[in-house]
Amino acid sequence: MFKCTGKCSECGRCTKYITENVKFQGITDGFVREFAKNPLTGNQNCIAMAVDIGTTTIAGYAYKLPECELLSTICIPNSQVQFGADVVTRIEHSNNGGLYDLHAKVWEQIWRIRLSFELQISENINTIVITGNTAMLHMLFEIDPRTLAVAPFTPQSLFGFWSDNIYLPRCISAYVGADVTTGILASGMMEDNCSFLVDIGTNGEMALWNGEKLICCSTAAGPAFEGAGIAAGCPAVSGAINKVYIENGTVAYTTIENVNAVGICGTGLIDAIACMVELGIIDETGYMEEDFQIGDSGISITPDDIRQVQLAKSAIKAGIDTLLHECEKTSADIEKFYIAGGFGNYIDKQNCAKIGLIPNDVLDKVVILGNAAGIGAGMILQSKECLEQSEQIGITAETVELSTSPYFMTKYVDNMMF
Repeated sequence: MFKCTGKCSECGRCTKYITENVKFQGITDGFVREFAKNPLTGNQNCIAMAVDIGTTTIAGYAYKLPECELLSTICIPNSQVQFGADVVTRIEHSNNGGLYDLHAKVWEQIWRIRLSFELQISENINTIVITGNTAMLHMLFEIDPRTLAVAPFTPQSLFGFWSDNIYLPRCISAYVGADVTTGILASGMMEDNCSFLVDIGTNGEMALWNGEKLICCSTAAGPAFEGAGIAAGCPAVSGAINKVYIENGTVAYTTIENVNAVGICGTGLIDAIACMVELGIIDETGYMEEDFQIGDSGISITPDDIRQVQLAKSAIKAGIDTLLHECEKTSADIEKFYIAGGFGNYIDKQNCAKIGLIPNDVLDKVVILGNAAGIGAGMILQSKECLEQSEQIGITAETVELSTSPYFMTKYVDNMMF
């Protein structure tokens, strides 16, 4: 069982849960733009729920309708992680007879969230909107996802339909899912002249609006930013090094909950490498002589860790460059640079630019969205017009296939450098 411990003292925007004596930090809050309220349930008095199935976490939101009042939020780790840290690994597990395992795990957690809300509020949940990437929604409905992992990457369904009282927002393509659709909806980016949205995580999903058309892509960054595949890597749990900085010429750090370091999570990893670049410990190629210890933490960064981050940050930055190239734009043309997702909520944008994860000239244009996918799912609950907008996003957005793009491959190699 997970036990809520209240709001995070650092930012007040995330809810923490305890499992096996480890505090887990997950985000439910985020940027909420103005929109007209017209609930899916009309004037019926009821409680409705929005759910965002992320690769790492599952976030839930309970709303009172028709008032459109947010009553409660929950965020828990996605227990599918035991079958793989990323989507591709989970698809492999599904291919080996594990589809039901993946299906059952996520439904168990959704119903646990639902029960928690119903116990808190003493009312039954009436209507549910569930968003997530295309693979997560396939697994949710026990639809074979194997075609998502092989060319020509054809999904069995793009969703955008009701199943009893549950609505599944429309996906855009095999690797640009409903979570991107609802994230785009939440950001309001299509009201800008030129804007960019990126969710930095295991799957680097991004979208560019150039004032006339919306193009998207997804790049396989790998799980390094989630703390996986890193020698001392860990999720954002109690004791994870979450910030690293230079103070009086020496390397200092903080941990979640300010307790003894147990490992380093993605945000701390980016900070640490930015410090190593600044101190000349690693050169522009990523070469380093030996393991680097972070202060007195006992936690070290290895040469292989640097390599994993190079692969991840290069994939993200090359995706950004490719979408800009497709629309004949440069990063200087971007008016707003939206960063979505739990990981993106805590990153230091200066350090992201320093290691080459995002362009330098968008630093003063960054808008942190928080859990845009979950917020967007909640907007659909609260507005029939938002549901229609989400469907239009899913239908009209174009997907750039990076695996067949020579430009992407060239930029992927170029962006390996620090």
